[in-house]
Amino acid sequence: MTQRTLHLSGGILLLALAYFLAGVTVSHSGLQSQILPLWIPSGIALAVGINFGYRLLPGAWLGSFFFNLLHLADWELTNISPALVATSAIIASGVLVQAWLGSWLVHNKIGNPLTTRGEGRVIRFILYVGFAVSLIGASLAAITLHLISPPQYTVSTGLLNDWLRRWLGDAFGVLLVTPMLLAMLTSRREPTTSALYRRVITLFAGTLLAVLLANQAYMMQINSQLERNFQRDVDVFHANLNLLHQQNLADLGKLESQFVQNLGMSPDEFQEVTAEIFADNASIRAYSWDPIIQPEQRQDFESTTRQLLNYPDYAIYGESPKPDDPLIPVQYVEPFSKNTAALGFNLLSVEDRRRWVIQAQKTGRPVATEILNLTQAPDEPGLLILQPVYLNQKTENAELLSTEKRLAGFMVGVFTVSRMIETAVELSNLQGVQVSITEASADQPFYISGDHQDITTPLHQQGFTFNFAQQEWRFHAAAGLAYQNLSPGVNTLQFQSLLVLISALISGVILGMHNRETTLAHRVKEQTRNLTFQAEHDPLTGLPNRLKLEQDLDQYFRGHSRISLMFIGLDRFKLINDSLGHLTGDSLLIELSARWMQEFQGQAELYRMGGDEFILVQTLASDQDTHSSLALAQHLLDVTAQPLHAAGMHLQITASLGVAFSKELGEDANSLVRNADTALHQAKLKGKNRYQVYQSSQTTQTRKNFELEQDLRLAINTPQVVLHYQPQHRLSDMQLCGLEVLVRWEHPLHGRIPPDQFIPLAEETQLIVPLGWQIIDLACRQIAQWQNEGFQVPCVAINISPQQLLQSDFIDQLNTIVDAYDLSRKQLELEITETLLHQDPDFAFTQLKSLRLAGYRLALDDFGTGYSSFNRLKYMPLDRLKIDRSFVRDIGKNPKDEAIILAIISLGKSLDIEVLAEGLETPQQQSFLVANGCNSVQGYLHGRPQPSHDLALPA
Repeated sequence: MTQRTLHLSGGILLLALAYFLAGVTVSHSGLQSQILPLWIPSGIALAVGINFGYRLLPGAWLGSFFFNLLHLADWELTNISPALVATSAIIASGVLVQAWLGSWLVHNKIGNPLTTRGEGRVIRFILYVGFAVSLIGASLAAITLHLISPPQYTVSTGLLNDWLRRWLGDAFGVLLVTPMLLAMLTSRREPTTSALYRRVITLFAGTLLAVLLANQAYMMQINSQLERNFQRDVDVFHANLNLLHQQNLADLGKLESQFVQNLGMSPDEFQEVTAEIFADNASIRAYSWDPIIQPEQRQDFESTTRQLLNYPDYAIYGESPKPDDPLIPVQYVEPFSKNTAALGFNLLSVEDRRRWVIQAQKTGRPVATEILNLTQAPDEPGLLILQPVYLNQKTENAELLSTEKRLAGFMVGVFTVSRMIETAVELSNLQGVQVSITEASADQPFYISGDHQDITTPLHQQGFTFNFAQQEWRFHAAAGLAYQNLSPGVNTLQFQSLLVLISALISGVILGMHNRETTLAHRVKEQTRNLTFQAEHDPLTGLPNRLKLEQDLDQYFRGHSRISLMFIGLDRFKLINDSLGHLTGDSLLIELSARWMQEFQGQAELYRMGGDEFILVQTLASDQDTHSSLALAQHLLDVTAQPLHAAGMHLQITASLGVAFSKELGEDANSLVRNADTALHQAKLKGKNRYQVYQSSQTTQTRKNFELEQDLRLAINTPQVVLHYQPQHRLSDMQLCGLEVLVRWEHPLHGRIPPDQFIPLAEETQLIVPLGWQIIDLACRQIAQWQNEGFQVPCVAINISPQQLLQSDFIDQLNTIVDAYDLSRKQLELEITETLLHQDPDFAFTQLKSLRLAGYRLALDDFGTGYSSFNRLKYMPLDRLKIDRSFVRDIGKNPKDEAIILAIISLGKSLDIEVLAEGLETPQQQSFLVANGCNSVQGYLHGRPQPSHDLALPA
């Protein structure tokens, strides 16, 4: 047997046990043994069917079958019969069909009342599943109990009432128990709303307990009322029984009185008098007149009686046991036609009757015999009441039964116990009560009314002793379920209906409230999920963002996963934003992100850090996977470089990558990201459109650059920034023709830092702009100071960064500084580089022309090292071209460098632009420049950069 089969069998048996035990628990919740007003098992079966499916529902059939079988048999195995087995099987089948249909409706039409949305579904659950489906089991059970079940094991108040009670009981279980159990089973699968489910469980459990307690309190009240009613009914029965007894004695006394008064009776007179008694007293079966006859009078008596009765067959039968005893035969009997068998019967012929005759004669009062078999009704317990009749005449034979008065005979009342008790019961309107009577000298009752099976377990009982014509009888009255059902004013159907309706309303309120709260909770959960998604994802591209990256990296590191992290930066993306607009830039980012996600799905996770920066994380299986990561990096570069369509345009862009592996990580995820960012920076410095793998040495350099940047920010506009001046000389007469301003940084800890270490950093961090204005201000201040001291100051050259020159207010701010020191604008020569022409050539030309018109001299620095277009050069308003030191250094060594120098000199002459050679260090270099017509020089051969106080200017 497979494990799945074992689990299924265990589930079925568990449901059967739960159904059976629940049935036993509530089996005393009603007044009727087979119809329970609050049937919890129906809710259990439906809840299991909804939650676990139909495969466990046979357990409901088993539980119902065994419960009903034992319950109907009054928990006695000996009472089980084929009819009870068939009844239990049919009822169990109704339970199974009802649970299956209810589960099917919930699964396919209505939905789980605790998890579905909408109050309409709650109402449909109550109406369709709670009330409509419950009709199945109730209808089948009620009809089966009325048609098949043995009547001695069932008590009914009518098919309709039984059906209504069962229907309401099943509906109660479905409405309260099913939602409560579903909440118990669902709460473990819904951790986010477990508190709501716990409250639903509490509310339903409280309601169920309250309803059961209310029902129990009502049952206790009903039982108390029934007990009082029973005691009252028994007392009434006792009184009516005593009344019948007194009436019977009075009737006998009446007969005796008339007989004595008339000194006898004829048959017609006897019939007339008894007829009146029969009309008023239904408990009497017959009356007879039994005279005392001496043996010698027997023939004359028989002959006379035949004539009186006109009954030729009359004869005395039954001989007295003693020879001297008289005869006491039945002479008259009424009703005559029904009692002819008793005519002539000698009372003294039977010993027990002889005893009662003697007792009646001795006491002179009526005496009841013990229970005996009557001649008129041999199959029923009966008795006689002997009323002695005395006449005021002396008897001739005084030897036997002689008194002062002559005992003429006995008026005998013939009674069957059943008729007497039934008459008393009828007079008392006593229904559903079993009466048993036991003689004082006996242990077993001689009479039991009704069906003995009805009161095997009496619910109410009471006993009393009754003296019946000098006989003592013990009466025991017992009431079973029939008495409860038949008692007027004890109708629990209305109360049960009220409980079920209240349960339905409470169930609807609880489910509706839970529905609203869970709907709200799910909305909050959904909104929270959306907010969480928004917090963890980039709104533009939909990619996970920095926060999500940090969370995922923490998981990677907690799981000790080895990963490679690629920091992606798009090349020259700012140019696209500035030239084509941010909408175009956003469109490009969206299209490129979609391309990356499609290309690398399943291989790596993509994140957007912000702007044009992305991160790609790849999980590595082993240490040998670094090559696959580098291949992935190169593939990303190739995919990025492919043209794409964005904002209606065909665009092409490249990217630079910094790759870092987690094995090179110092301690945390932030270090890994920082390392990849450092490698990205190196990739951009090396020309872009490439990847660079992180090396630990890069971190040291990056840290130094960062510290240097922070110190530079503090140094700007402080005395740490100083200016040195390098002289420029005309080659024609070697006279001073100019000064170039060279900035120096006097670091308080590291001493003097050369420009090639901090100027590139300043340009990268945008600090070159405030630094440039400080240099211009310091230079103008120094020129004004020299002029005030009477020195002849030549033209002073100042390097201008393209970032500073391209500012829209550059000229206005420059003029403000120069005018503030009262300087001639021709006193300044502004040196620019060829890179200016590549950033924004049109605006650059406009700025240069405006500076020239303002009176400033312009020089093109490091000429020959860039990618200047001669077509643009001819339109530039330049005053001087400066040959880069890299060409001057190789004069006499490299003919190609000499050829370039000659070309630049020739170009300057052709454009009427002065040519200055930088980096002059030897006389040989100077001789070459003089011989080829260079205008001026600058270098260590004639002067190193010096502070202003060391510089010798002509007066």
